[in-house]
Amino acid sequence: MSEKFLTPSSLPLPAQSPYSGRRKSNYPKILLGVLFVLATLVNFGPSISSLNPLRNDLEFVDDENWIDRFDQGDIEKWSKCPQQPKALFPNTTWELSDEEKKKVVDTFSRAVQIPTESFDDNGEPNEDPRWKPFFDFQAWLEDTFPLAHTTARIEYINTLGILATFEGTDPSLKPLLLMSHYDVVPAPSDTFDRWTHPPFSGYNDGTYIWGRGAGDDKPLLVAQWEAITDLLEKGFKPRRTIIFSHGNDEEEVFARRGQGHIAPFLEERYGKDGLLMVIDEGSGLIDDFYGAPFAIPGMGEKGYMDIVISVGTAGGHSSVPPTHSGIGIMSQVVSALEDNPFPTKLTPASPLLTSLECALAHSPSVPSHYSKLLKSEGPKSYPKLAKVLAKENLKSKAMVGTTTAVDVINGGVKVNALPELVTTLINFRIDFSESINSTQAHVNRLVSHIAKKNGLGYHGFESKKKEELGGKYISVELLGLPLEPAPRTPAEGGVWELFAGTVKAVLPGSNGEERIVTPYASTGNTDCKMYYNLTKNVYRFMGSSVSASFNAHTVDEKFAIEGYLQIIKWVHAIIQNSDSYDGEE
Repeated sequence: MSEKFLTPSSLPLPAQSPYSGRRKSNYPKILLGVLFVLATLVNFGPSISSLNPLRNDLEFVDDENWIDRFDQGDIEKWSKCPQQPKALFPNTTWELSDEEKKKVVDTFSRAVQIPTESFDDNGEPNEDPRWKPFFDFQAWLEDTFPLAHTTARIEYINTLGILATFEGTDPSLKPLLLMSHYDVVPAPSDTFDRWTHPPFSGYNDGTYIWGRGAGDDKPLLVAQWEAITDLLEKGFKPRRTIIFSHGNDEEEVFARRGQGHIAPFLEERYGKDGLLMVIDEGSGLIDDFYGAPFAIPGMGEKGYMDIVISVGTAGGHSSVPPTHSGIGIMSQVVSALEDNPFPTKLTPASPLLTSLECALAHSPSVPSHYSKLLKSEGPKSYPKLAKVLAKENLKSKAMVGTTTAVDVINGGVKVNALPELVTTLINFRIDFSESINSTQAHVNRLVSHIAKKNGLGYHGFESKKKEELGGKYISVELLGLPLEPAPRTPAEGGVWELFAGTVKAVLPGSNGEERIVTPYASTGNTDCKMYYNLTKNVYRFMGSSVSASFNAHTVDEKFAIEGYLQIIKWVHAIIQNSDSYDGEE
């Protein structure tokens, strides 16, 4: 109960009797009533603090000073829009004829028709029959692009990872690495009747290619092979080594069989920081970024952590239930995590801030309240702007803080038996300014409180075996390997000028105007996470409009043909410009 309801001014006025000329005071009775209510609350009611889900002792506590983890000079740079380089045109451009367009689109369609579905519980490549379409895809790729396959050194890493190396004539130059993956998320058979066109038809309606993988990530992979094939056919002999790297398990939870093997293999071959630049799937082009054409390559990624929480209780017959069963206790755990979220925040560690600074500098239609807060807050924190962004939509909210997603829960085997073990799987996407440690500390604080409240032992991230925990406990363990937020890709220097200059040259605005290139980030993670030892220059960029892709990972996935042609043009250009690049390595 709030104190405002107990102030004299908010109490009802004493009634006046129409039959009496003298007012009779009821204040003593009212005062006694108030005292009675207070006494009842003190002795029998819940504490006032318990009515508030965000109790002070359960709120997120940032025990780390995020600023100390970054160079002060970098923080200052990230708070500003990077300098825009000049457009960098390649030696040749590929203006596809109508016949060539038809050919490359048909190839894209055929790639989608191969059902390379990867599952979280896949076995080993030569043991699990679900991998068979991947061998089919490898054979199709070789048959479809014979010149590139005979020119390159093709290696199959851990059986299904594809590594194609086009050796350059100058071994002193660091290689360019172009990535993509050829696995797709499964298309469940019970959803087939909801698809406009069958999920592995690769249907071409003249505007889109339809099917699972049409958006994620086969257009990029096929475009890479189309671009290098055209260059080779026209006599291109690379000076700088070019590498294509294709993972087969990017869509799996832990993604360790594909790029998890390829990246260490390349590090052993080329050494730490041995690559010039890595370009993988990611964001793309926006023609109306607050009124101006922008390219928004991903130049950072949030961290990642999966956990499994287990509640162990005595179980028993449901006719004699405790106050809270294991499921009831787990519901408290879930509520605690969802009701006490990580703070909403926006700092220079986030590429989102840099993109907004670029909009402020180059876009004519930035909302006035954004402009005001960008100018009045900072330079180290933008709390009011973060709260404004969080109210825009769920995607914007996910960009301004660590997210908590309760995804799977299991418990109980029969309606008349109390559960002995209840588990839940929870995913965290860690904010750019936070860490694995700060995320785990918040989980420990919340879940240990629930354990103590229910008289259970608590074991947080202790890696204990179930038999070591006793019968009554709550445990929290990591599921797979967590990831810290990715290192920021530099937005200055020769490689930045190479990348951004190429974007400006071959992917201008719709009316030919300059396209602004700004650091950005998405809410998800990519295979780039395996390559941070190999280069600091990591770009997550498709080269097509962000509006080209529809319904990735769900029914009616499709990709615009014009977007696919943009990707070919982009890859064709960045290969040439990287080959000609003589700047800092």
